[in-house]
This record gives sequence, structure tokens and C-alpha cells, in this order.
Amino acid sequence: MSTMEETKTAATVSRRGFLGGIGAAALGASALGLGLLGGCAPQPRAAEAGGEAAASGDATSPALSQTGSAASPYAQINPQDWDFTTNSIEDFANTTMFSELKIGSLTLKNRLIKSAASSMVPNEEQKAVAYHGRIAAGGMGAVLVEGSYIMLERLDKRVNVADNDMRMTIEESPLAAICAEVHSYDVPCLVQMKTATPGIVYLWENMGEEGETHKASLLSDADIQMYIEDTIDGAARLQAIGFDGIDLNAAGDNLPARFFSRFGNDRAADDPYGPATIENRTRIACEIIRGIKERCGADFVVQVLVNGAEENDGALGDNALVNTPEETVAICQALEAAGADALELRLGTFAFHEAQFVNDGVFAGYGYDGATSFGTFFDFDSHFSGLLDGSHSGCGLIMGACRYVKQHVSIPVGGVVFMDPALAPDYFENALSEGWLDMIYMHRPVANCDAEYANKLREGRIDEIRPCCRCLNCLGGLCRVNPCNNSVFTDAMPEGYEVRPADGDKNVMVIGGGPAGMEAARVAAERGYAVTLYEKNGLGGLLDFAEMVKGKHESLGRLRNYLSRMLEVEGVNVVTGQEVDAAFVREQSPDVVIVATGGVRPELAAAGTAATPVIGVTDFLASEVGERVAVLGFNAQATDTAHYLIAQGKKVTVIAPEPAEAFGTGQAMMLNAFVKPAFFAAGGRLMPECTLKSVGDGEIVVANSFGMDVALACDCVVDASTMSPNTALADELSGEFDVHVIGDAAEPLSIQNAITTGNLTARNC
Repeated sequence: MSTMEETKTAATVSRRGFLGGIGAAALGASALGLGLLGGCAPQPRAAEAGGEAAASGDATSPALSQTGSAASPYAQINPQDWDFTTNSIEDFANTTMFSELKIGSLTLKNRLIKSAASSMVPNEEQKAVAYHGRIAAGGMGAVLVEGSYIMLERLDKRVNVADNDMRMTIEESPLAAICAEVHSYDVPCLVQMKTATPGIVYLWENMGEEGETHKASLLSDADIQMYIEDTIDGAARLQAIGFDGIDLNAAGDNLPARFFSRFGNDRAADDPYGPATIENRTRIACEIIRGIKERCGADFVVQVLVNGAEENDGALGDNALVNTPEETVAICQALEAAGADALELRLGTFAFHEAQFVNDGVFAGYGYDGATSFGTFFDFDSHFSGLLDGSHSGCGLIMGACRYVKQHVSIPVGGVVFMDPALAPDYFENALSEGWLDMIYMHRPVANCDAEYANKLREGRIDEIRPCCRCLNCLGGLCRVNPCNNSVFTDAMPEGYEVRPADGDKNVMVIGGGPAGMEAARVAAERGYAVTLYEKNGLGGLLDFAEMVKGKHESLGRLRNYLSRMLEVEGVNVVTGQEVDAAFVREQSPDVVIVATGGVRPELAAAGTAATPVIGVTDFLASEVGERVAVLGFNAQATDTAHYLIAQGKKVTVIAPEPAEAFGTGQAMMLNAFVKPAFFAAGGRLMPECTLKSVGDGEIVVANSFGMDVALACDCVVDASTMSPNTALADELSGEFDVHVIGDAAEPLSIQNAITTGNLTARNC
């Protein structure tokens, strides 16, 4: 037994103990048969003496551990173990993750690959070239370009496309320029080819415009041949403009996956593309692979993206037709035999498209670890055939499936989604060094957050990597921690990614050390200004409170530590314990004043009583709230508070004057898609368009929009009503100084709003 497996076995016992000593006999047969008790993602080595305590922040982080303190039964299905974030690596350059890897004819300099997820800038050449070039320059082993650029010759001319369809023909697109830019850094470049994009209706021969491609029977033989021929032709055209290979998307909703799984393959038993045999189910993909190799040559790389583990999330547990691990292996073996050079594995869910590539959203809510978007909860000891370890908040979730597949094929195997080695270096290095997988596919941490991720990791500068928070705001176009991708080469940021040099010698005073103030100070100093940041308390603002309420999943401790570290790197003079008023500003006489003092809390909605107190949102963690809690507000702080209280087993009602659609304002839409159904399933209640009318002993009265007064049993009211802007100091200084107001002081909304306003203001002051 390997060192990692011994550690894994010990960790498994710990997980079982939490659930009351459930024995092996209670586990699913599939998990036992695979030797995967408790999941199969690798556990970390114990940190060596003198090593880093944890890559995700210091060991004294105020964030709650989520290791069994929550009382909700939903919080106990997949107990979380955050001890996996250790780092005992002294020289990353000599690790397996930074060793060479052969994929077909290509030699990669390391095992970190930028996956083919969306850039949000597909057809703007200046943005697209700069975006992919920065990632290549940042040290990744290979760059995969998204498939949204590609319009195939015949197939895509027969689709009913939405207004926002951004595809172009291969020759009209910026693909040639992207490939040349990536190659200029001696980095291989592949592009994904996909069919069945959500929002696009494919007009197959035997269906009308309202048809869909979710069932294999909807394609005629002519449709199938058109798809195969178009894909082969497209690959040849991509080779002609310089690409080293393609990434064939045969996972999730994409067309080959509908043939791989009996869940989607409903063709006749004797159909050559039907479900009767693995050969028939993989025939489309195999014909494409063989056709590309024949047309483009053996050296043109064909990688295939497949479902590593499948689950019917829409009707949880109804899995008679989803692929078993044995079927997945047989499919992968068929792809290898056809000539595939590598396999990329991701999660296979069938009802909620986004769950296939943001499966860390399953862990997005405090105490909802394993939440689907349908108000149900995965139990990773049994769902997905027991292949996946759900105890690490989704980090490396797919690696158990990679390990299982890799035992049965000889080509390289990698996994994608929430693969973040900087969060847990030992965890990922062990997986690579012990052969669980060959490469790590990454998108958000490197493409959205920090293009220099790979270089910084190789050099051991983990504390300088801008961390991905998995907040899912990027799916709406705006990264929480890095506003550049959405703003470069626009009026807000015409200079592009790199900041403009300082406009003369300026002394910049930043007042407030929350995320907005720290980001503004960092950027202003990077430009070359002399910057002093004043904070009357400690750095971080509300990030500490947010981490305690949200839990560790969003890495807010890492974000706080990163921002603090970068103040040191950029030479910002940080002064804490200093109250700043107008007189002090005048005394310092700066050239620029950036006010980041946070928002103003409203007066409490009511006085409360001895039996039913009314407390402010930032005080509830240190208060006795009882069992029945009313939370006022639909903003992000209110909803995070409600989720936290639900996880503690409280009965929670959230009350606000806004309509129900406003619940979660400030949170990412996609995050809410996972946590809102979980909130209702766990017993949470919303009262939209309502106001608190009175508070009595043991009850409150709420006035609704229909003129009715509703009495509720209540032990405590947590007032999380939205803050107001805080511009008093800026107003007093206006006319005397060049004054800018940022973050919650300007518009109380969200962490991403705070960081964005701080970044843009510092770039333009």
C-alpha cells in the first residue's frame, strides 16, 4: 500500500467516526469493489518540520472549520476536512507538477494546462490575443482555446442561434493570431471542438426548430455523417492556421456524450450508433479521431474530454442508464484504440448544464456541501459510483475518477474543475507523483485570477498568487479578485492589462484597509506613486467576518493574505491604529485621497425585547440567537447569514421589502443557483415584500404587501439591512483635494464591486 493510500485509509476512519461509526457493510458495493472506501482523492503528507502551515492562509484563520460543528443534517452528509491544504514542498521546480510530459507528439514543460473554458472575449482579437498570450507567458505547460470561436462549415449553418452567438468561421476568427501568440512563448496550443452549446438549437434533419440534441435518436444518419465530416474538416483547417491539435468535447451536453451514455442514447438496439455495445456508442467519436489522424497526420494531437463519473442530478439516484465506472473505462479504451492522445475527465451531470464545469458550486453554501441545483444533496460515498471524495469542498473532486481510468489506459489522463495546486500543494503533488493522474487542467485560477500562476508557483511565491474564490461571478463576466479581463481595452481600462506608469510624482493617501482600499493602494503603488494606507483597526475590513459566515470554500482568508502581502511587495506604507479625519488629511497634504471607509450601518429596525433581541449582522456570531431566527435583508450579507444559521440547525426566515428575485443581491447568479434551492430544502423561508412591524417576547409581527399582519414565533432578529454609502469625509475634503470614493463607502454591494472600484480608481488617479 502506498504512503498516500495509508494516509487515505486513516482519513477514511475519521470521516466514518463523524457519522457515528458506520461500518464497511453500509457502504455501496461499487465503492467496495473499487477499493475506494470514503472516496479516493489523495490525502496530503504531514507537513515537515519548518514547512508552511497551509497554502490557503495562516493556521489561525478566523474562518470556522466546517468539520462537524454544524447541526443541520445536510451539513453532515459530506463532512469537510480542511487539513488537506498543507505545503511541505521546498522546491516546486523539482516537483512532478513541473516535470515534462509527453502528449502524443508534444512535449509539455510542466503538467499544468489551461483548460478550454470560456474567455468571455472570443471574437475581439486584441483582447483574445492578449488574454491567451498572458497565460502562455505565465508559464503554463499548454493552452487550450475555447470552442466558442469555431463555426463549422455545414453543421453550424443549420442551427437556430441566439442573438448573442459569437462564433465565426475559423478563418475569420482571431484563432490564427491567438495560436501564433501562444507559440511565441514556446507553449503548445490546442483548440476545443464542441457541438451542442446550450442556447443554440441544432436543426437536425428529422426535427423542427424547437428540437434539441439531448437524445441520440434525434439525429438521422445524414446528420451524423455531416457532424463527423464537419469536425474532421474543421480540425484540418485549424491545423492549417497553426494549431498543434484539438480537444474534442465529448462530455456533458456535447454530442458524443449523448451517444456514450445509455441515458442519452435511445437509438434502436441494432443501430450501428446505438447503445447495444461500447463499439457502437463510441463509433462517432472514434470515426472522428481516426478521420482526423488520417487527414492531419499522426502528429496532430487529438485529446478527448469525457465524463469521468456520471450522476443523474435531476432525479438523484435514478441511475439505471448512466455510465458505470466499468463502462467509462471501456469508452476510454475505445478512444485510445482509435488514436486519442490524451483524456481529460470532468464531472458528468445531466440536468443542470453548468454543474458539469462548475461542480465546485456544489459546495458553495455553508453547510450545503453536496448541494445540487434541485434542492437535493449528493452523498459522495454512494453517488457518482462512490468514485469521488467530497470532503475537500470540491477541490480535486474528479481525481478519484482519473485514478480509476488511468489504471486501464496507457495514454495520459488529467482532470479539470477546481484544480488549484496553490491551495493544497501536497495534495496535488502526491496525486501526480503517485500516478493518480498525469496533468492538471485549470481555468479560473489562471485565466481569470492570475495569469502568472504557474511561474509564481514554480518559484514558490504562493502568497503572491491572486487566489480564485470560486464565487462564480466570472460566469457573469466579472472576476471577484481581478477586474481586468472584463475591462481591458475599454474606456475603463484602455491601457490593457498592464497598469499605466505614474503620472508624475504623487503622494496617494488611502483611507481604509478593506479589500477596496488594499487593492487601490496596491495598484497605485504598482504604477509608481508613493502610497500610504491608513486603517484604524487591522487589514481586511469585512473579509474576516465574511469568511467566518461563508466558511473556507471561497478562500477569503487567502484573498486577505494576498492583498496584505502585495502591499509589502509594492512598497505601500501601512499605518494601522490611526483614526483619519479631515484635519489629519490636511496635515498630511496628499496629492490624491482615496476614501475606502466602508458603508454606514442603518439604525436597528427595532429595539427588541429580553426574549427576542434585535442585533446587528456583524454581532450575531458572538450572540445567543436561539432556535428561531429572523434575518432582515436580501443582500449578500443577509443571505450568507441565513445559510450559516440554517447549517447550525436553526429555523430561519428572511424578511425584506424587495421582491423574492432580490434574494442574494450581490452574490453571483450561478452561486445562487446552487445555494438557493438548498436553502429551501433545508427549511429556510423567504418573506419578500414584507417589513418588520413589531417585536414582542418570543414573536415578531411582519406586515406583508397585501395589508396583512403575520405573527411569527421568533427568538432573535438579525438586522442585516443594506448599508448606506459613507461619503461624509470625502464631502468635507471635496474642493481641497483630488478625492475618490470606492468600495462600500461609495456603493455597498459586494467584495467584487469593492475590488473593482479600487482597481479602476487607482489606475486612473
